[in-house]
Amino acid sequence: MAASKKKYNFKGLDDIFGESVTDIIDVIENDKTIAKEKSLLISLDLLKPNPYQPRKIFDNEEINQLADSIKIHGIIQPIIINNKNEVVAGERRMRAAKIAGLEEVPVIVLTLSNQQMEEFAIIENIQRVDLTDIEEAIAYKKLSTSLKMKQEEISKRVGKSRSHIANIMRLLNLPKNVQEAMLDKKISMGQAKPLLTILGNEDLLNNIFEQILTKNLTAREVELLIKNKGNVVEKETKKPKSPSIVKSENNIMRRLGTKVSIENNKLSIWYSNDSDLNRILEILGLLNEE
Repeated sequence: MAASKKKYNFKGLDDIFGESVTDIIDVIENDKTIAKEKSLLISLDLLKPNPYQPRKIFDNEEINQLADSIKIHGIIQPIIINNKNEVVAGERRMRAAKIAGLEEVPVIVLTLSNQQMEEFAIIENIQRVDLTDIEEAIAYKKLSTSLKMKQEEISKRVGKSRSHIANIMRLLNLPKNVQEAMLDKKISMGQAKPLLTILGNEDLLNNIFEQILTKNLTAREVELLIKNKGNVVEKETKKPKSPSIVKSENNIMRRLGTKVSIENNKLSIWYSNDSDLNRILEILGLLNEE
């Protein structure tokens, strides 16, 4: 088979990453020929977590479910480690194997430098695991500082837009206690992001942050608090729309084939792009109207 002839020496960054970290990992873990020829059994006690692992929080329920599967089927995909027995890919499998009571696990050993280990761990996690927003920001920061990558290069490596990366990294401007709350999943990015607008007002920021924690405010409520300098604002109570308004909305939506809203004496019409706008204008007979 062609796959069995390919050598995975991983001596250079180009060999590791190519177009996608995910592709490389998938080949190693899922190709039965490679798993059979390259894997070996090693004592689970010898394995160490990757020191560059960007993930700080692991889903215990998910790991316990994986442990139950391992008890029945064993570890199907080998864990990938370096020559220091540090886990490159498969830390959740390692944790689950310990819970399952395994003494030995199949591994594939790669020779990687510290820099390659760090880059591999960060990018592999970003591409394959749903990091929290703040963990993702920390991962980008590591690529930027430790590995001297610019945002354009990070964008190409992880397959995400430069604007997304810049937006996420802004979270690192928040105070340490806010970042820790995000790491602990006590507050979301939506709740924390408005706080970026008041970084210069520490007292107000701390006041609103405490209210977020105690009242579980929505992002909209946080924005209103900021607008009102931390003073509590009564929640707006929306008056139900009259049946005639709802009927009119539905009739227009069916006619235009898009979402519409009639509220506060305003008619709002949604469109997805210029082509969609032209379609709606044509329906209304306004496309070529001077």
